[in-house]
Amino acid sequence: MATEQTQQQAQQPLPLDNPALQPQQQVQPEPPKTETAVAKVRESFTPALCTATIQKIKSDPQLAPLHGIANVFAKPFESFRKAFKDPNEADRLMAKEIDFAAQMMMSNTYLIQVATQNPLSLVNAIKNIALAGTTLNPILKQAYLVPFTIKNVPTIVLFQSYMGEISMLVNTGLVRKVEAHPVYKGDVFKISHGSKGELIHEPDCWAKRSEETILGAYYFAILADGTEMYDFMNKEEIDKIKDRSPSTGLDKNGKPKKSPWVSDYTEMARKTLIHRAYKQMPKDRISEDKLRMLEAIFDYDEKAEQNWVEEQKKIAPKKDTFDEEEVEWEDVK
Repeated sequence: MATEQTQQQAQQPLPLDNPALQPQQQVQPEPPKTETAVAKVRESFTPALCTATIQKIKSDPQLAPLHGIANVFAKPFESFRKAFKDPNEADRLMAKEIDFAAQMMMSNTYLIQVATQNPLSLVNAIKNIALAGTTLNPILKQAYLVPFTIKNVPTIVLFQSYMGEISMLVNTGLVRKVEAHPVYKGDVFKISHGSKGELIHEPDCWAKRSEETILGAYYFAILADGTEMYDFMNKEEIDKIKDRSPSTGLDKNGKPKKSPWVSDYTEMARKTLIHRAYKQMPKDRISEDKLRMLEAIFDYDEKAEQNWVEEQKKIAPKKDTFDEEEVEWEDVK
């Protein structure tokens, strides 16, 4: 009997927390993590085309003004790596954007001066090209490098055109579709909100289309989840945005500035409505990197408005004027 009991006890499984098991356990070495392997691969990749393009900038005598900041062009590469699965594709596209940026900066040497003072702003502007899926290609006219002064610091900003902003909003996944259109005298236009909201626009194809005949503009957007959004601004509201733009008004010599609001009023009106659309859209379905990039670009109007307000405070009020309404008056004698 004792032998049978001993055999039965030997056949019974020991509890998992039994210390008797501990000496028998062998700790297996952990397999190398995939992330580490990927990181090593990423570190070993050499962007040959970008390197060659930067080397060309350093060695070309015609690009001498860029020699001092040539290495800055290499820093945004990781953003291109994240934006494109194929590192060779990232290398190819970034090399092109470096070339476009160099052309743009040579045609506006003030950009070089700003990049020298604030190289990080140039890095961020080129990073935003990758995040936005846009391009500095002068033929496509989607985006530009523009110098601004933000909080008294000269800064290079990636400035999107109307078409560039539409492309950016679609590429980041914020919308499926977005468009903006002007409304002119003679057009049929009706907009309503609420449970039976609708937007109707029937353009008069033969009406005169100019800044004098435009009544306003509107946007129409389909969000990523299929929700439709739309809104409008009348010409008075659009012109307030125009008046706050740093590109309008007079230059230091008292001459009218060469502003897109003068040469391309309709396109700037469209862009104003795209900015209105962006402000009203929910933004919780895109990554933080893409959101920061969008904020950096679309926040420009807000910064321009704030700068405009600050400039107005610096202007001394005219004698015998009522500041709030700016209505002139005369003393009654």
